[in-house]
Amino acid sequence: MDSLFRAQERSARNKMVASLMPREECVIENVNRRPIPDALVGAIYDGLAQEKPWVEGLDLLRVAMNANGVCLRISLKGANPREYLYAAGPQTTEESIAEWEARSARDHLPVELRPGEARIINWAEIAPAATLSHMLRRYDIATCAVMLIAAQDGVEYLLHASRSGSARGYDAEELAFFQRIGEHFGRALKLRQELVQAQVVSGFQSDALDRLGIAEILVGAHGQLMVLNQAARRMLADCEGLRIFGGRLRAADEHDDRVFQSILKDVLASETGDRSRAMLVKRGGEGRDLNLLVSARRSVSVVSGRSETCALVFLRRSSVASDVDVQLLREIFSFTRAEARLALGLAKGKRLEDVEAELNIRHNTARAHLRSMFVKADVNRQSELVHLLANCLAPLGRPQETLCVDA
Repeated sequence: MDSLFRAQERSARNKMVASLMPREECVIENVNRRPIPDALVGAIYDGLAQEKPWVEGLDLLRVAMNANGVCLRISLKGANPREYLYAAGPQTTEESIAEWEARSARDHLPVELRPGEARIINWAEIAPAATLSHMLRRYDIATCAVMLIAAQDGVEYLLHASRSGSARGYDAEELAFFQRIGEHFGRALKLRQELVQAQVVSGFQSDALDRLGIAEILVGAHGQLMVLNQAARRMLADCEGLRIFGGRLRAADEHDDRVFQSILKDVLASETGDRSRAMLVKRGGEGRDLNLLVSARRSVSVVSGRSETCALVFLRRSSVASDVDVQLLREIFSFTRAEARLALGLAKGKRLEDVEAELNIRHNTARAHLRSMFVKADVNRQSELVHLLANCLAPLGRPQETLCVDA
């Protein structure tokens, strides 16, 4: 009897609270917790690394909610609002998504939502704009469960699940289930943002090293290798200074390799991650030796999750100047086209006489160009100019298809 009395008292208290609250804000209180299918949760987190994230998860949510359409809506606020939608349902096509993206950017939800809050919208009780009303009828949307997953930096992330006019409206248990699923989408969304941000930063850094002709290879604490950029892949494929043999990173020249292995061992033994060593390695064939730098880094192991010392190996060509840099050299230093072509030849490490022969110009003409270039670059001698050219930012503006092309 005592337990029955407490249950009746709790029911009466809930009814009183419900009568004092707006209907939409209390419908998910004190309802049975409907179990979430494992396949649905798995699909949400599997979508983290997919090109079109969460499409499978949205479709499974549509089935679980008995909805005719489900979408994840990313809404950019401000002077130029934009919408991006991921959606699942029988009428989901590229054209329908584009139509809703264009429409939603101009319309606001008829309810105010707090982050983490789920509500029900009954469009029959609202008078939407004529265009939106027409779209709701065309896509057979009568009611909609909506949740504001997150709002940050002028961007809102909303989850929608719609039902047709022939289906009953959502009840409190279904809305509670929808909100719990929305929490999973919120966590997955945050993880994906961090993943994409890391990929973008890593991609730009690798691209910058490629443009500067610098190969980057990570050597783990136990010798495991990770080739970090395209320049490194090309140099290893050509055995240009370094190679992979027996699963280990080695210098292509036998004598160089003995020195390199000693340096690598010394750097990996650093407990603070502040050790760096350098050497010259033979390039193979003709050409100048290559600059090689091995630098210790403290990092978290992807296997054990513990902090360990790894080594970053950098290898750089002596010259990465390319013919495509002419226009950029002109813009950086205000060179004429003739001066820029002369500067490019010097940046490639060629003698002035050889550049004169290539450009078919007289020595006096080349000297006149140099005097003008000294003034524009604020240097006093040819060696200073060459140093300045070798360290300018022109390679960073190079078209993608020219990367790692040896001059």
